[in-house]
Amino acid sequence: MMERMWADILARFGQDVILRGTETVSCKAMVQPLLDRGAEQETASPLGLGRRDRFRYLGPAGHPLDLDTVVEWQGREYRVGSAHLVGEGICPHWRAILYPGEEAAP
Repeated sequence: MMERMWADILARFGQDVILRGTETVSCKAMVQPLLDRGAEQETASPLGLGRRDRFRYLGPAGHPLDLDTVVEWQGREYRVGSAHLVGEGICPHWRAILYPGEEAAP
């Protein structure tokens, strides 16, 4: 029952995303900026100042994510920094942290 409710939530409130990994899949997911309170939005690196934007991803259990997956949302590409399947047995879904462009690339 909860799985059906989660699917209904994504259908109603989710946004169109494209997942590019071993195959390309289009689905509905929720992507939101993570607001880090007290943390600087820009960080110094050997290449100069860089943005530290992070985004929360909540998506369907049937479309797995890994660190090689690229998520396209609102015309921009995001790299997966971490991804976990959560809620197994009750309300399974993928929870991930996304970074714009090359920030998550090793």
